[in-house]
Amino acid sequence: MPAPQAYAPTTTTSRSILGTRNGVNHDQEITRGSITKTPALKTVYESLCEIFSVVSALEVVENSFVKDFLTDKEKYTATVMRLINQYNILVQTVTSEANSPTLKEILPGLTADNGNFLTEFQKKYRLHASLAADRLKTGVPVTIEQLPAVQNEQGAPNTLRSSVGANARLVAEATGNFITTMDALKLEYSSKLQLHPLLSSLVISLNELSTGSGAETKPIDFVGKSKLVTWLIKLNNLGDTEQLSAEEREDFLMDLDLAYGAFYNSLA
Repeated sequence: MPAPQAYAPTTTTSRSILGTRNGVNHDQEITRGSITKTPALKTVYESLCEIFSVVSALEVVENSFVKDFLTDKEKYTATVMRLINQYNILVQTVTSEANSPTLKEILPGLTADNGNFLTEFQKKYRLHASLAADRLKTGVPVTIEQLPAVQNEQGAPNTLRSSVGANARLVAEATGNFITTMDALKLEYSSKLQLHPLLSSLVISLNELSTGSGAETKPIDFVGKSKLVTWLIKLNNLGDTEQLSAEEREDFLMDLDLAYGAFYNSLA
């Protein structure tokens, strides 16, 4: 009597262990192509995979910062800003007019404005990331959200006049970001996808500028800086199809102009 065939198939196995049952070939290799049968489905699934990765990474960063495993505030701020921008771009892609019908087949509970996308996404894929979700809803790192007013002994905002921390490269970068953002508004850029990355870069570059040296180093503060954070939060809360009105663009540009003037004066 021949010995029974080993359970695990080998290169010499003469028959399939599972074979075809109920019309399904259980030996067929599952590939991405066999799941994503249309270009739209492929685009949506790839974007959802990226979103899952970004949210998971953001949860790790937030958790590490809260528990003091990550103590470098500048690195935290830059990392969170980058992840928030990546998330916003990916969501803009996956909820676009071309991909929306496919997305709603996967997430049928989505509202018309996709305002509950993150909630439905977490529910669908059992992604527990409360810290990341809160940060994405706010749209800015906690270091910027709770930015204190930095003042000198006379009660006036600190300047970069005698600051060892004032770096020519950072000043040039912040100045360039101011000009780029203002030019975008003058060109009537109005959507979150267009303006949020520009303003994020500006806020990050300003946050890296400091006064004092050593243990006395503090973030630079000037009139109008807090309004930039307010605009960043407002842009983050815009829906995918929403845009700033002409009046809002004018107000935004005015706040930027005032902040730029105050920033320039702080360099004197």
